[in-house]
Amino acid sequence: MDLDTVSYIFQSPEGTFSIKPRLSRRWRVKHDSMPWGDSFASAEEAAKALSARFAVPADLKEWTEIGDFHTDVGGFNL
Repeated sequence: MDLDTVSYIFQSPEGTFSIKPRLSRRWRVKHDSMPWGDSFASAEEAAKALSARFAVPADLKEWTEIGDFHTDVGGFNL
């Protein structure tokens, strides 16, 4: 089993925020499962943009990292 990608999630009183990679190698942001903003060149850029608008940290070290793995029977999240 190999780690394919890493996503980030942060929960705050303003909602749940996620930063996930897209197939285009850009990063998509969601706020409470709804798309927010444009895509970003990096996860760090996305976190900084979110922190300018919401009470979330700009440093990804403060976000929860979620690994997306791929197996011979399909992918799953941990």
